[in-house]
Amino acid sequence: MVEAHSTPAERIEQLEERIDALREAIWRSRRLVMAGRACAFAGAAFVICLFLGLVSFMPLRMIVGTAVGLGGLVLMGSSVGSTRQLELSLKQTETERNAAIDALAFVDLGDAGR
Repeated sequence: MVEAHSTPAERIEQLEERIDALREAIWRSRRLVMAGRACAFAGAAFVICLFLGLVSFMPLRMIVGTAVGLGGLVLMGSSVGSTRQLELSLKQTETERNAAIDALAFVDLGDAGR
């Protein structure tokens, strides 16, 4: 959280740290989406193999295949929602950081700065 009584430079630094943390969280969330997709695919493929007789049918295998598939769908769905929320927070924080940078009063050095 950005403190209200901090200097503009400290505020920008805090916003930069928040942006970095959000980017890491988005990366982790996207990994969970991929894991969910993999589980959903693996579970569905396993159940299809059971029905086609490629794997000997056992009720426990059917339950496991279904659970893995459904669990993957749930993980993927929740992670997609989390990723979208994190991306929205990232955009808002970047906008706030850009506004804080734009609000800084830069000193014009004229010809002395060259």
